[in-house]
Amino acid sequence: DRSTGNNLLNSEQCDFIMNAKTAAVLIVLFLSVVQCLTETTTTITPSYHWIVVGAGCSGATVARKLLDYFPNDKVLLLERGIDNLDPVFTDETCSPEPHIFNTTRPVNCTYPAIIAPRRSVSPALGSHIYTSIPQPQLRNRSISFGAGNVTGGGTSINGMVAFRALREEFEEISSTPGLEEYNYHAFLPYYKKMENNQNSNPKVFWDRNGNSGRVPVTNHKVGSIFNEKAFLKASIANGIHPTDINTIQIGGLTKAQATITENGRRASSAINYLDSTARNNYRFTLKNISKVRRILFNSAGTAATGVEYRTGNQILSALATREVIISAGTVESPRILKSSGIGPSAELQSLGIPVIKNLPAVGTNYFEKPLTLANFRLTIPDNPKMNTSIVLSNSTFRQWKMYGTGYLAGWNNPWAVHGGSYDLDAEFHEQAPLPDFTYNFTNWMRLICWNPHTKSRGSIKLNTTDIYDNPIIDVALLRDPSDADKLIECNYKFRKILTDAGIISGDLLPPTSVWDNTTAFRDYVYSVVSATQHNCGTCRLGSNSSVAVVDGRHKVFGIKKLRIMDYSVFPYVLRVNPALTLYALSEKLADYIREDYQSSPPLGRVTLQFQCTPPITAINDYSIWSVKNTYSRPYVYHWYSTTGVQGSFSVEAYSQSYFYTPVDSTQAVTLKINGITISTKYATNTTCPYCCLLYTSDAADEEDSG
Repeated sequence: DRSTGNNLLNSEQCDFIMNAKTAAVLIVLFLSVVQCLTETTTTITPSYHWIVVGAGCSGATVARKLLDYFPNDKVLLLERGIDNLDPVFTDETCSPEPHIFNTTRPVNCTYPAIIAPRRSVSPALGSHIYTSIPQPQLRNRSISFGAGNVTGGGTSINGMVAFRALREEFEEISSTPGLEEYNYHAFLPYYKKMENNQNSNPKVFWDRNGNSGRVPVTNHKVGSIFNEKAFLKASIANGIHPTDINTIQIGGLTKAQATITENGRRASSAINYLDSTARNNYRFTLKNISKVRRILFNSAGTAATGVEYRTGNQILSALATREVIISAGTVESPRILKSSGIGPSAELQSLGIPVIKNLPAVGTNYFEKPLTLANFRLTIPDNPKMNTSIVLSNSTFRQWKMYGTGYLAGWNNPWAVHGGSYDLDAEFHEQAPLPDFTYNFTNWMRLICWNPHTKSRGSIKLNTTDIYDNPIIDVALLRDPSDADKLIECNYKFRKILTDAGIISGDLLPPTSVWDNTTAFRDYVYSVVSATQHNCGTCRLGSNSSVAVVDGRHKVFGIKKLRIMDYSVFPYVLRVNPALTLYALSEKLADYIREDYQSSPPLGRVTLQFQCTPPITAINDYSIWSVKNTYSRPYVYHWYSTTGVQGSFSVEAYSQSYFYTPVDSTQAVTLKINGITISTKYATNTTCPYCCLLYTSDAADEEDSG
């Protein structure tokens, strides 16, 4: 009692209280520690019908299609990066000036690609940077490359170039047994379905381009500043002929289109597919900053049941009653498989990972296009409209913000060559205002050459079991010496064309002395070659589990309820920028999934319905086939049965015909349309006991199902 100075408690009572206080503090500390420990795990495991890992181009597309196709199902979409709707990605934080001096500051991803492509190779928000192991063949350099780390993935940070793959590339893939439905005709309906081509001529290309899909495809809004007529003339004189890849899909010289909206905004998969309708759907859950640690399996290890992932300091689990779909990219998808026990058994055992399924091809066949850059000065005078201070001014920004026009609404319309008579691949970019101020003048251009048909193959291997440790990446660029030959040929070929056209007046990078010495130029190629960031192949499609990871319907070999959908499944790298093809393939995979669960066939198949004459008991019974031709020219069909009986018939344009086969309905029938073999699959039509469906994989020379 401070007022009297008397002790109200004796010393023993005081000691007891002090000890009690100490004990209480210790108890509180202990409970705090227990709480911290329990925060890292959870015993509540939510259940969904579908879990999609990775919200990039493929993952966002598939997740949205699952919502549309299965209206009673719940979908969980996990993304390791931030959301594209995060405030750092909104227009209000996007004044251009700060990015000139600070390229690591987040750049708004909705205005097109003056700066955004730079972010894919710089440590900027929205991009994760990988670095390869040193490459002896590249002067012991390590190669760095970026990958999307944001909702929308690469489509939120890339250059937005919109190209369809060439017909020849589909024929190469579809020649693999089990991948017959990866032919050009089976893909074209999906290019049309996903596309909203705002610059196609509907009178000319009505049967080639789509105009009602989710992905806007437009011409670049900034015109060329050099003499395009002279460029075309010189190209033709040198054997490079013009084409339109996005309509006829045949190689040559073409102008690129872009995934940019009519009002000058970047159109990422997050914007195209994860719109407010999807995000406000109570059946849809998007979780950002969530990195998957491993896939969960049933007790037998034969089927995927969910995933375990980390968000912040929490390790959470989620279950999938239907399927798990991995769309994490060429590096992360094989990492997730291996961390889960799916991959080469020796590699997994060396890291102490229990082997669920020995799949030797996981992480192999890493395929990347080597790329070189060459810069030239243009013959035209400096263009004040290209001045960086003007382009990145507040007035230019306001013009884009208010009207969707001006330089920020697009970028210089790049010409490109893919395939064609010389089998070369290149892009031509006029100078664009970049933060690094490469030159103190504005009239220069860049030639980009790459080689998509390299012999070198790299790999992705686990470094540790820590999910935050980057894997061991061997890019293997130019490991085969012949891979550099096409790059060198490409550079010299198009330098000559630009010179013949009177477009360039001098060499900037490399200098003329290097161009004049072929040995020096080859050394230059090896010293500057980099990755195109179009890597693929590490979870490749195929029919043999010894060389492939997934089958033609993207199902992981030997594991039920698990699929992969991203660029890692492509067995070969495409000549062109892959975004449009990934959109189309994702739409196609969603239709495969719907067919598996709802018996609704995907697009691009000719469906032949036939009625089997009842009763189906005698071998001499005839089957009656009905074929409807919806095209403007006649077809000749040849049929072959497994019993050796065959025949042919024709169907006139816009008409229907019948033919009879003395084949038991349980026998398979192979068709040829106009001499082209059409693979078939027998299926029973449950709506009629004597009706059957025969699905064929494509429409031969035509584009739609008929």
